Amino acid sequence: MKTTSTLFFLIFWSSLFAQQGFHFLNLPTSSRVAVLGGSAVSSDDHDIAMGYHNPAILGDSTIGDLYIMYHPYLAGINRMSTIAQFSAKKIGPLTAGILFTDFGTLDETDDLGRVIGTFKAQDYVLHLGKSHRIGPFTMGINLKMAGSYISTTGANALLFDFGGIYRSAHQNFSVGMVIKNLGFLISDFTAEEKTSLPFDVLIGTTFKPEHMPFRFTITATDLIRSSNNLYVSNPNQNVRQSNQFFRYFNFGTALLIGKRIELNLGYNHKQRVEFSLDEMAYGAGISFGFLLKIKAYEFQFSNAKIHTAAASQFFSIKTNTRALKKIF
Repeated sequence: MKTTSTLFFLIFWSSLFAQQGFHFLNLPTSSRVAVLGGSAVSSDDHDIAMGYHNPAILGDSTIGDLYIMYHPYLAGINRMSTIAQFSAKKIGPLTAGILFTDFGTLDETDDLGRVIGTFKAQDYVLHLGKSHRIGPFTMGINLKMAGSYISTTGANALLFDFGGIYRSAHQNFSVGMVIKNLGFLISDFTAEEKTSLPFDVLIGTTFKPEHMPFRFTITATDLIRSSNNLYVSNPNQNVRQSNQFFRYFNFGTALLIGKRIELNLGYNHKQRVEFSLDEMAYGAGISFGFLLKIKAYEFQFSNAKIHTAAASQFFSIKTNTRALKKIF
């Protein structure tokens, strides 16, 4: 049953992006983003992994930080990410990272379905980010080189993210906006193919009420698309008007227990509707996780429910070069 449901998910997921390539660019590279519903562009918590989602988030305070994430996806797919921030002298702080996705070894078949060999598939993203702060406003840019390879064919693209964030000086409140995946193809899978890039615009806010141990994050995604184009609708599904609105939004909250423990809960309405069966979601779209700080180390875990038979876990650790020097 689990294998059948996973195959259903992969087939359905492919149909969602049939007219769009490089959709892996929009997957979370951070355990924190994954638990906040899958997208976040306003969380002001000095997490260098957040810079991939909004380059304006970072500042000088994260110089020397190192972030490593492992994401065992579905059907043997594995994603790994490493991000670091360093000082480039006169240029100032830069954030650099690599994201690699390995789909494993797959069977190659002929027109009759007979196995005639094997092949591999991988995706990668190399990214470099820079931000500049002016008072309560910060602007940032990411330069990304992305590639997707299937067997002996592949496609490469050069992309840019432009982000901005406003931080209130007197309240725990921030607003962020990102123009994401603006760029062009360097090469395509075939000469006849015309792969489109997953261009997007996101806006979000993060706020913490003064006398509450909770921090809330709300992010609007897919703002350049109409609600009817956000996913492949089931003709037998009764789509309420509220769904037309809420499918744009991701919601996340963090319960802050002191300065070292954080419990997280998130909700992605679009994902819930996409993978509902007979209008029953079975937990799809809900994510949860925690953050634990021990001295110079920060451990994060998140679990995102995708489908009734499929969940996706994220494991990550953040530290800094000073702590590593003490070990080595």
